[in-house]
Amino acid sequence: MQKMIFVIMTMVMTSFSAFAGTTIVNTGSDSGGFKAVLSMIGDKIDNDFIEAGNPIVAKSYFDRSDVITMWSTEWPGNPEMPKVDLNEDTIVALQVYETILCSREFSSMDEMKGKSIKIATWGESPAVSKFIDNLAADLGAEMTIVPYDGSGATTRGYLGGDADTIFTIQTKQSKVEADGKCFAFSANGDLDFAFVDVILSVNASAENVAKYRETVDSLSKTEAWEGAFAGTMTYVVNADNAASIVSKTNAAIELNSN
Repeated sequence: MQKMIFVIMTMVMTSFSAFAGTTIVNTGSDSGGFKAVLSMIGDKIDNDFIEAGNPIVAKSYFDRSDVITMWSTEWPGNPEMPKVDLNEDTIVALQVYETILCSREFSSMDEMKGKSIKIATWGESPAVSKFIDNLAADLGAEMTIVPYDGSGATTRGYLGGDADTIFTIQTKQSKVEADGKCFAFSANGDLDFAFVDVILSVNASAENVAKYRETVDSLSKTEAWEGAFAGTMTYVVNADNAASIVSKTNAAIELNSN
């Protein structure tokens, strides 16, 4: 009996020590989405939580060992932002708003080739404009953005007939398909654009990175996580998907770079 208790205590201490000394650094605001994600992770591991408030201040804590943070794929394209390693060894998971292309006039991207198209989407997003320009070039089409300030307004404009085609987030699919068909999805690799934020490890041991991934994987399957981050997909890195996750990250960075 004493031997069994000793074994159990050893297992618990080993699990706890794997997270000992972890520093969680919030690169976002005190009330934003990054804080919500990192706080839920922090509830599961022993940590020192730092409210950095922005990536520049956050970088000053990255000389510590075993850091967890969140990083926007909009930042690497800005030369004034700190640089971090974003690869299959450091990425814990992605939090992603997947995108879709839908239309009441077209049922495939092949049908869009060579056409003149009005497309409802975000109007003040350089990354979206760049994506639409690239898509138009690939299809030999002429695409004119009908601009909106968010996915809700974009959907309403499309359903109101302002445009016959729409590029928006996948959570709007059921509403959009009330009048049209969705036929291209970033989740399937049809579209090279998704809104991507990275749950990232910095200076972390391989053992701890694996533990962080296990923690996020477990959290992402809970009702609390799904309720807090409705509309996003969480992709945790594993041996099978590491290459595709790095590719999705790099594609998002490319679109956000000048």
